[in-house]
Amino acid sequence: MTPPPLATWLAFSFYLGGTFLLAWLAHRRRSGASFMEDYFVAGREIGPWVLALTWVATAASGGTFIGAPALAYTYGWVLLLWISAYMVFATTGVGLVGKRISEIGRRTGALTYPDLMRDRFESPSIGVLSAAGIIVLYIAYMVAQFVAGARLLEAILGVPYLVGVVSFAVVVSLYTAYGGFRAVAWTDAFQALVMLFGVLAALFFAVKKVGGMQAVFDSLEAQDPALLSGPGPGNFLPLSAAISFFAIYALSAAGQPSLLTRFLTCRDTATIRRACFIIGVYILLLYPAVMTLGVVGRALVPDLEAADHAMPATILAATPAALAGVLLAAPFAAIMSTVSSYLLVTSSAVVRDLYARNRTGVLSERRAATLTHCSTFGLAGLTLVFALQPPAFLQYIVIFAGTGLAATFLFPTLFAIYWPRMNHAGFVAGMTAGFVSFVAQYALWGTRSVGGFDPFVWSLIVSAAFSAGGVRLGKRTSAKTLAIYFDGDAIS
Repeated sequence: MTPPPLATWLAFSFYLGGTFLLAWLAHRRRSGASFMEDYFVAGREIGPWVLALTWVATAASGGTFIGAPALAYTYGWVLLLWISAYMVFATTGVGLVGKRISEIGRRTGALTYPDLMRDRFESPSIGVLSAAGIIVLYIAYMVAQFVAGARLLEAILGVPYLVGVVSFAVVVSLYTAYGGFRAVAWTDAFQALVMLFGVLAALFFAVKKVGGMQAVFDSLEAQDPALLSGPGPGNFLPLSAAISFFAIYALSAAGQPSLLTRFLTCRDTATIRRACFIIGVYILLLYPAVMTLGVVGRALVPDLEAADHAMPATILAATPAALAGVLLAAPFAAIMSTVSSYLLVTSSAVVRDLYARNRTGVLSERRAATLTHCSTFGLAGLTLVFALQPPAFLQYIVIFAGTGLAATFLFPTLFAIYWPRMNHAGFVAGMTAGFVSFVAQYALWGTRSVGGFDPFVWSLIVSAAFSAGGVRLGKRTSAKTLAIYFDGDAIS
């Protein structure tokens, strides 16, 4: 790829300046709550538009804007089937857990996902175990985002990968540590709007540049007819895999602690209902355009050395230089918003769930702030170390980490918030079995497990079975605690 012109660099720098301005404004506004409540849940003051846009900005990661277009570039139109369940994932994720998590959070004062589960089962060990799972899996997830950010900086500024990945780590950890959740939410909202505009505008220019959609079909057929239909080149997406990915995208978001935490920040359940509608409209506009842009890139720039450059290369080839900088900010916005959210979730797991809730005495505001900032920078540094050797397709890391989180947490969480009989033993059994079965299947068979299905599908079944079975082995949670989470008819 040739280095971009100065106008592209300046336009992109203007976007970064806007992001830091929002972080600064967020830092100046305090809710009057304690440091942890203000830093991790923004004083529970988030409204529907910001909630919706921070939710989609977190869900739309480097995998969405770099990894998925790279696969669409490589395997063609079958990727639209691969991503189709994203059209319903907002409804399933918000509908399954959003309202209940929000209600419980306001009743209990929980600041994090481990907070919720620890108090629901009267068990410090569950808080520690779930926090440890969050840290391990989200570091894997953040590695993919660091790689994607560095790849994009290669395209935008022409910098070497090493310089790009270090620069990205510094930038995103600075504004996350500085502003906390309010900064993350406000910048997410700004970045979500940049994403949507950038993708739709980039697709318009790319289709125009290549000569229309018929020209795209003709080019793909000349390169490889398998690019035009399923299962794609090299039998990429057989039916069992297509079914697996529908389950992955429809359900995995419902088990993501970073997205569950969003429901702890809103004012009331009416906010969640309005946000769900906004999220659905946004997704219907964004994701088909992202996949189509990757396919169009195959016709426009067919000889890329790295498929992960598909989206930035397509934007640079199709759009005017000044506009290209703004459009290239779209994938960078997705990556930054996702990493900032994950850094916040993992740092809260370290400071709140592993340290503060397992010590005697009160943690001072000053010490809480110091530990949180140090944790944020330390986790960013650890992720950077793992990102120094990038994989061939970062989307596979995204899928592994995202589905691993859902396989670990989805069914234990659903049972915890809806089933009064769910107890400590059931939660631990379900979470452990989901995680272990998921990792074991990847180790034995890779991305296609028994019957050709993704390990996520079988791990969900295993997790649900062990959760239900584990309930029979332990004591029921006390009636006093259950009364906080359920009404009288449910627990009688």
